This record gives sequence, structure tokens and C-alpha cells, in this order.
Amino acid sequence: MMAGSKALPLLFLLALVTLSSAPAMATSKFDFFYLTLMWPGAYCNSGLFSKCCRPTTGKPALDFFVQSLETYDSSNGEPVTGCSTDCRFSVNALRKLIDDLYAYWTDVSCPSNNGRQQWENVWCSYGTCSNFNETYYFQRALALRAQVDLLSLLKANGIVPSSDKLYKLEDIQDALIPTLGFSTVVECNKKWVLGESQLYKIRICVSSDAKTIISCPIQKSSSCGSKVKFLPFNPKQLPVGSAHNMANPIEMTAAIDMDM
Repeated sequence: MMAGSKALPLLFLLALVTLSSAPAMATSKFDFFYLTLMWPGAYCNSGLFSKCCRPTTGKPALDFFVQSLETYDSSNGEPVTGCSTDCRFSVNALRKLIDDLYAYWTDVSCPSNNGRQQWENVWCSYGTCSNFNETYYFQRALALRAQVDLLSLLKANGIVPSSDKLYKLEDIQDALIPTLGFSTVVECNKKWVLGESQLYKIRICVSSDAKTIISCPIQKSSSCGSKVKFLPFNPKQLPVGSAHNMANPIEMTAAIDMDM
């Protein structure tokens, strides 16, 4: 009996060591998603030395890109991230989605790249917290982007890319409400510090099963001014830029055909 009782503390210590070596999980559970859709026309015209390059996978779609599907906790209004310290990402798991990823979840930063590092970063930050497998996480994000169809929604309300026209932020928000309700937050960036607001991102609140657009559980204010530019984007203008021969800054100011 004495020998057995002395062995118990040792077994207890071994169990603690085993638990401490397991992948760390998030301390709080998420209860909704933020789907962030980014307009590349604003991305390519942000800052004095802004640059955009054609991805190595070819021309992306003329559309809003998926940037992330973020896991959020409505109780504190904060994102839930990094739910595994041993994140594993496999492009093979996305092989059936690859064409849509290249078109709608691409990376137009310079130098030219295939976008896969961006996918891995998003998966390891948020996907591992979603309770989904990798394939389903990316599949739902792409499906939601298609369901929302922001470009068509804005166009139906007379809001189309233009190099000089200014739109009222209120009109952009009003164009989204009939279809998306109070699920959206409009975000802007600027070419210059004191420059005009440029329509950059639209964030949409989605249920925790990533199937339903919902009214946002938390309130976030728009970062836009009262007047907003919706700058053109033309994938055909994107140059190929390498690390040794960076592309010249390119501004997406040429007129585009919205029926492309």
C-alpha cells in the first residue's frame, strides 16, 4: 500500500506534463462570424507608394475579394483567435475550391504571389476556432460572398466604380439594408492622410454555423467620412511584379465595363 500511495503523485505529475504539452485552445468560445469583403480598387490606391501586382495564378475576378471569416465573441466584442498552437494547413484540402479561391480570395500585393500564405494565415488565426474542418471553412466563406454579391447589389442602387464621383455614405448603407438588414459595417481607407474616404471593406455579421446573415450582435462605427469614393479596379491592368523587379505603383483609375 505504501508503494502504491507514493506512485500516485508521480502519475499525477506526468498527467500535468501531458496536458501542458497539448495544443493551446481559445479561452472563450465564439458566437458569430464577421465576413470581411475587400474592394481591391481602394487597396491599390492606399498610400503614397501603394502597389498592386497580378497574382501568379492569373487575373483575379473583377469583384470584392474575401479577406477573412473571423470568429467573434459578442460578450466582449473581441475576435477569438489562435485556437491551436499547432496549426496545420493543407492546400490539398482546398483542391475543389481552388479556382474560386484564385478568383475571389486572392492577394494582389507585390511581389506577385499565389495567395496561399494569406489563406494559411486566416485559417490559423480564425479557421481553427470555427469548429469546421479546413475545406468547409473556406467553402462557406466563398458561398457567403456569392450569396451577398455586393457588386451587383451596389450597382442595382446606382453605386458603381468611378474615378471622380463621390457617393454619400448614407446612400451606400441604404443600398445594403433591404437585402442585408443591419448586418454590415462599411470601412474606408484614404490615399492621403487628409484625403477622401475610399470604399475599402464591407464587414457582414454571420451566424456561428456560417449559414445565415444576422443583425450584428455588437455595434461598430463606420470609418468613412460622409462622402465616399468607389474607385475602379481593372484586373487587366495589373502588372507582374517580382521581388527583384517590383512593379511600378498602379492606380486603378481607368474606366471599366461593369458587365465584364
